[in-house]
Amino acid sequence: MKATFIIALFVAAAAAAPATDIASTAKPPAGFKSCGGKSGKTCASGEICVGEKAIKGGVGICVSDAFENQCANALGSRCPLATDYCIEDPRNADCPPGVMDCGNGLCIRDAWAKYAGLKN
Repeated sequence: MKATFIIALFVAAAAAAPATDIASTAKPPAGFKSCGGKSGKTCASGEICVGEKAIKGGVGICVSDAFENQCANALGSRCPLATDYCIEDPRNADCPPGVMDCGNGLCIRDAWAKYAGLKN
């Protein structure tokens, strides 16, 4: 009887424990730097924190070379590598309404997106 109670207590405690995401359990891919959200981390000068709305847990990824790294702009450009992901550029909030060359995305590496976990 005691053993059954202890096992039931252990199962209940394990079920109530917060789920860990891959970012807290695996080694990050090369070049990956998290930022924003609950991490409170900032990016280095010349980098932009992207993906806080698109990544599980609300944490972003530091991206450099913002102008060379654009995608989904008015000209329909895509990421240089077909496996990369186009994430909304957070600077889009500063775009004036109706401006054609504003509203771009920024490319992040496939390995970074898989590691961070994108929302569906």
